[in-house]
Amino acid sequence: SAFGATEDDNDRTQQQQQQQNTDTRVINHRLGEMEGTLWTRLAEYHVRAGDFELARSVYEEALDAITRVRDFSLVFDAYVKFEESVIEALMELMDDDEEDEDADGADGMDEGGSGKAKSKSKSENTTDDDEDMDILLGDNAANEESAGASADVELAMARAEHLTARRPLLLNRVLLRQNPHNVGEWIKRSKLYMDLGEVDMATSALEESLKSVIARKSVNGSPSSLVLTLVDIHENERKDVDASRRVLERICSKNEYDFQDTEDLAQCHAAWVELELRQENWDMALDLARRSVSGKIGASGAHGKRSSKAIKGLAKSLRLWNLLFDLEESLGTVQTTKDAYDRALEWKVATASHVLNYATFLKDHKYFEESFAAYERGLGLFPFPHPGAQMLWKNYLTMFLERYEGSKTPRVRELFDRCLADCPPEAASEFYIQYGEYEENHGLTKRALSVYERMCNAVPAAEKYTAYRLYIAKAIHYLGVTSARPIYESAIAALEDGPASRICLEYAKMETGLREIDRARTVLVYGAQLADPRRDPDYWTAWHDFEVSHGNEETFREMLRVKRSVQAAFSTVNYNAAEMGAGAPKVETLTDEGALEMIASQEGVDLQEKPLIGGFVQGKRTAEMADLGEVERRAARLRQATGAVTNNAIATNGADDEIDIDDIEEEEEEETPTPAGKVGVKGVKEKAIPAAVFGGLAAGGNK
Repeated sequence: SAFGATEDDNDRTQQQQQQQNTDTRVINHRLGEMEGTLWTRLAEYHVRAGDFELARSVYEEALDAITRVRDFSLVFDAYVKFEESVIEALMELMDDDEEDEDADGADGMDEGGSGKAKSKSKSENTTDDDEDMDILLGDNAANEESAGASADVELAMARAEHLTARRPLLLNRVLLRQNPHNVGEWIKRSKLYMDLGEVDMATSALEESLKSVIARKSVNGSPSSLVLTLVDIHENERKDVDASRRVLERICSKNEYDFQDTEDLAQCHAAWVELELRQENWDMALDLARRSVSGKIGASGAHGKRSSKAIKGLAKSLRLWNLLFDLEESLGTVQTTKDAYDRALEWKVATASHVLNYATFLKDHKYFEESFAAYERGLGLFPFPHPGAQMLWKNYLTMFLERYEGSKTPRVRELFDRCLADCPPEAASEFYIQYGEYEENHGLTKRALSVYERMCNAVPAAEKYTAYRLYIAKAIHYLGVTSARPIYESAIAALEDGPASRICLEYAKMETGLREIDRARTVLVYGAQLADPRRDPDYWTAWHDFEVSHGNEETFREMLRVKRSVQAAFSTVNYNAAEMGAGAPKVETLTDEGALEMIASQEGVDLQEKPLIGGFVQGKRTAEMADLGEVERRAARLRQATGAVTNNAIATNGADDEIDIDDIEEEEEEETPTPAGKVGVKGVKEKAIPAAVFGGLAAGGNK
């Protein structure tokens, strides 16, 4: 009956506590922002009433009930201030007692001096009474009151220190009351207990967190970190490996916690395997790894369908598959490792890296054809344009070529053709080069050159220039220099303006090396339309040097004419400073006048004056033509004289009805040339017209 009464009392107490917690939550909800202030006012009321213990109870209850950090700061600061005031009051009381004792001692000395005049009987009675009190109270009776005051002060100071040390835990509890699904705060709480040396409290806090945190509502961390932290404390702090196993068994096998994300459950399974590896239980670790991806764990967990959904995802967890592959290669046999990789490929959970590792594993164990079959299965799972396809094809072809070293050429060509048929242009150059090198070493030169030609047509525009240069170099190496001419022409037609102009320079250089100067000049003339003098000065510098070395005055002038026409064609095109190569160092070259002088000296021509080029005005005038007004006046007189001659001719021949052109031509042939300085017009003084007035016509007339 006593035992039953005790159980009833416990049930009643729990009910009262639950009701109190419910009432507290209701009150807190209704109080709102005034909660902290009201708690402090209530505690202050008890302090003024002298009920210090009741005030402490109010402060403790407030710290356990409030849910706002602001209210916590108000209550905690008031609580600390209260404890400090208690310590100050006790210190003052202890100082007052010491002062009273000192005063009593001084009074006793005064009374002792005057007592000499008293009677002998009174002194004897007092002595007897003191001896009786000493017998009853002992030797330390006089110090009991002072010792009690000191103990009260030490107790108050201990309370204040304990309160200050509890502040992080109290604040953490407030934050957890705000959001009990805050994983980071639960882990922080366990660390606070560990810092205080309370390992059991740390494990209790983590166990409580597993019951409080709901996975789908968790924030500030993953729920799996709670399990891993708890396992770590059991293993490393408490040195209890069995407790760690029990925790992991509850989570992984019995599914006591409902994980929302499969990755969290996979971390717990991996932690269990790693725990067994640290304990050197190799077989158990391998068995756990195999079981974790088998898809047969806990078909229905403690939480029903929701947990089974997370468990089914374990079969596709890359974390667990990577762990299983490592353990199989280290602890298992070749057959079990092959079975694991084959199952992963069959379930389509393997990645391109897994395929590569599988093929390498088979190669290391001399299973070459099975290794190639693994590559084929991997390429079936990861075809182009998957990023892993390029890696698989590269390793597949490299391994195949290393294995057979020039044999099985048709099979090699088939592999390359399959690869290049689906390979995107940006990744094709590497395979084309490898294919071409194979044909050079083990195949036919013609096929190798055809591969390079295909590469030039397949690669993106940014790589065409490099591809054509490689093709040209291979063609020159195997077929001679002249075989590169059609390749140069196709490259110029296929490339953009910038790369095409560079190809033209290389083409001209090749023709110059063959002493085909006219062909080289023709190439330069064609490439000039692609090179803007402002943006590509190197092209024109090269042509300038070419004409200086191999041209003459006429070809040099033709180069300048072409340059002017190209400048006019590009005059409406604008470039920014970066494209123009702003800030690049300038290279000093020969000027046009200097180049003409050099050509004249090489050809043995004596230049009396600078040649006049059509379209340009002479840089320096002669002394006679220094005044532009004088030139205009002479031109006006010349027009008047010409007009007078024309009028006389019309007047003389005006009566004739027909003009015989043949007779005029015969008369012109019979006439003798008029000496210089005389036109034959009466009354007009004639003078030679300077050649600068006619510009380029002067040279044409001389010819």
